[in-house]
Amino acid sequence: MMEKPTRHSLELRVNGNRITTVLIGRHYLSKHGSYMNDALILDLVMALDGKSFPVDSVTVGTDYYAADVLTEPDGKIYRIIWLFEGESLEILGVINAYRRSKKKEDTDEKK
Repeated sequence: MMEKPTRHSLELRVNGNRITTVLIGRHYLSKHGSYMNDALILDLVMALDGKSFPVDSVTVGTDYYAADVLTEPDGKIYRIIWLFEGESLEILGVINAYRRSKKKEDTDEKK
């Protein structure tokens, strides 16, 4: 049975949308539950505040967004994947979140 997402009230702005609710899907628990939790995911979501992101992918007409967030002071990089929901796109739905290896940074810096 699929667990329902957890609901959190949080006010921020992402891609110009005024977010009032964050839904966190339980997908991350199966592979990343040893280090990831809702509190860390909410910190990652807050790092998106005031920023805009391009669509990362589209599946069956749904736009998905992704961002890498560097946390302080530990310097770890996390990937967060989300979508917008609700009549006014006021809900940010977190699909997944996980730690990225720093090795991938090298390939991103090719010029």
